[in-house]
Amino acid sequence: MNILIVEDEPIVAKHLQYTLNGFGYEANDIASNYPEAIEILKSKVIHLAILDITLSGYQTGIDVAEYICEKHKIPFIFLTSHEDIAIVNAALRTSPHAFLNKPFQKITVYTAVKLAFKSFRQNLIHEGSNDLKQDTTVIQDALFIKEKHMFMKIMLADILFIRSDDNYLELHTAKKKYTIRETLKNILSQLPGNQFFRVHKSFIINLNAITSINYIHVMINDIEIPITADNRTELLSRIKTFS
Repeated sequence: MNILIVEDEPIVAKHLQYTLNGFGYEANDIASNYPEAIEILKSKVIHLAILDITLSGYQTGIDVAEYICEKHKIPFIFLTSHEDIAIVNAALRTSPHAFLNKPFQKITVYTAVKLAFKSFRQNLIHEGSNDLKQDTTVIQDALFIKEKHMFMKIMLADILFIRSDDNYLELHTAKKKYTIRETLKNILSQLPGNQFFRVHKSFIINLNAITSINYIHVMINDIEIPITADNRTELLSRIKTFS
């Protein structure tokens, strides 16, 4: 789990980093202000953010939380020493998954992180998220598929292609094929467009898995996947190495 620390006091940030690393988390990304935090969120896969409410500069940790709520599906924790009710209420409006008070101890850090992940999972399952009314949801770099009462994680990079069979889909990876009840349209709307492309009414492919292309097929290893003429033209314009 990669954890982002947004804290403008270097000593506090380093102490928190050391504590989190001691629990086995990867807490190597530290931002001291809003622009740095946004840059990290845009460029790296982050699974949890710990945000100091008060940051140097005009924008605060609450602004970072609002960005996360709008652009990312990850839990976040507010780190604060504030006793100002107005500030705390402003933070609460972003629906944080936990609070961590300064000065913190190891046990309170451990508890806050565990509570944040637990709260995040429960919110996904129990609060009627539109994504989880379907049998799939994409979170960061992974696809979660519903199996009985649980969601199983499949890394997007491991998916070679997806084939539609009426109201069911076959998700093909190098090691296994998964069958889920879902439509191609719904799953395509969740997948990153720079990584996945619909080449045919029944197929979505992972662009990074393409071996070769001819006029009627896309090859992924030794598997031939049909491609329409219009989609081939668009695909070739998307991946310059094949143009």
